[in-house]
Amino acid sequence: MSGLLIKDWKLLKRQGRYYGMVLILVCAMIFVGSKSYSSFITSYLTFMISMFAISSFSYDELDNGMAFLMALPSGRKHYVQAKYLFSFLLITGGWLAGVVIRLVLFLMRFSLEEYLEILPEEPVYLMVCLTYVGCTIPVLLKYGAEKGRNIAFMALAVIAIGVFLTAKTGLYFVWGMFFRWLSQMPPAMLFILSGGICALVLAASYRISVRIIRKKEF
Repeated sequence: MSGLLIKDWKLLKRQGRYYGMVLILVCAMIFVGSKSYSSFITSYLTFMISMFAISSFSYDELDNGMAFLMALPSGRKHYVQAKYLFSFLLITGGWLAGVVIRLVLFLMRFSLEEYLEILPEEPVYLMVCLTYVGCTIPVLLKYGAEKGRNIAFMALAVIAIGVFLTAKTGLYFVWGMFFRWLSQMPPAMLFILSGGICALVLAASYRISVRIIRKKEF
């Protein structure tokens, strides 16, 4: 499985210039961004790193690469394990980078006390991205990288439209009460709750992915 992780890391290094530009853009927020928009730093960086975890499947399918990978001694199950482990490490690393950059922003321009006030929202970005990628991987394995990515983005668009329409209707009041209830929870309890939901989604996603990859013909 280590060979599969090295493969994905080598592919990531080939995209180094692009992600370097993203990092420069995020770092620029330290000097020009306001406190109200500082959440862009962590959320954007984490989301962009998540996109590479999804796009790595496209590289695997080039030149009939999946058939070759499935023929390796590591086996199909180890391929799925490597994808989930690589995605987790990559997204968590991007999220940590965003957290550190945002912390530097507050230390340079505001105060540590103000950062501690918004600290509970930081894990939410990580949980959301991990959950999204966890839900996307089985779709990519089932329908292929190109079609699966389109389906995943369509699902994300439907969710965004649903949120927008909800905000324009009476349901917004219900959701507002729900999010106010979440905001009043102790940070530790909120982290445990969101982490538990994320873990359940990833565990279910992994089992589904293993079942798909075992039945799929390449």
